[in-house]
Amino acid sequence: MKAFLLVSLLGAFALAQTTTSICQCPLIKCPSSNAAELCRCLNSRETMCQRACPMYKPTYMPCPVNPPTPSPTPEVQVEPTCTCEPGFCIQVWPQSCYCGNAQKQHCFEKCGGVKPELQECPPMEMPSLVTRAVEVSPPKPINMHKPCGGGRGNYRECDYGEVCIKDPYKDGCGPACDQVGICVKDKLCGGFGGFACDVKDQVCEDDPRDDCDPLNYGNDCGGLCVWPLSLRHGCHEGN
Repeated sequence: MKAFLLVSLLGAFALAQTTTSICQCPLIKCPSSNAAELCRCLNSRETMCQRACPMYKPTYMPCPVNPPTPSPTPEVQVEPTCTCEPGFCIQVWPQSCYCGNAQKQHCFEKCGGVKPELQECPPMEMPSLVTRAVEVSPPKPINMHKPCGGGRGNYRECDYGEVCIKDPYKDGCGPACDQVGICVKDKLCGGFGGFACDVKDQVCEDDPRDDCDPLNYGNDCGGLCVWPLSLRHGCHEGN
């Protein structure tokens, strides 16, 4: 019986010793940038340690007082020496922003006073111009006839509404014998009606397609309008 009581007391004492030995103060990280705040943080840690471990005796330190925060010195209000004339800015953004800032700065430089607060303006963006190349066909030379005919391997035709004839100002037989001819408008001139050419300075020459030949006793033969050799583009008289 005595042995049982001794074992019980020893167990209770060991349990009490274990409870006391595991008591730890809480870990607190204190700032070191300010002496007053560091001191108050350490004193608070001592108090928390005593609450966690009643057997602990805290050590408190006298803490300094934070210096008073200096109040900003009020700016001296400088009165302007003159009055600026009101300006006008076009109400288009952001041009109006730059215009307003320029007027404020000019007034400050002229009359002084309190330095103005300028507005922050966005950058001036220039619109990009998209250029498109337009294909321009070279102008067709005036006072000339398009060549036509030629050999079978290199035969050239006339445009719609034109006919290929022998050049009346050149020798040879023209397209009839695979030589080069000229394209003229397929419209009658001369004849019984004495039809004139539509284009000024063109002359009416005999139409080689009919049987009427003014050089062989033909009268009132119909013809076609051609440019005289002296007025043709790129040609000279006598060529």
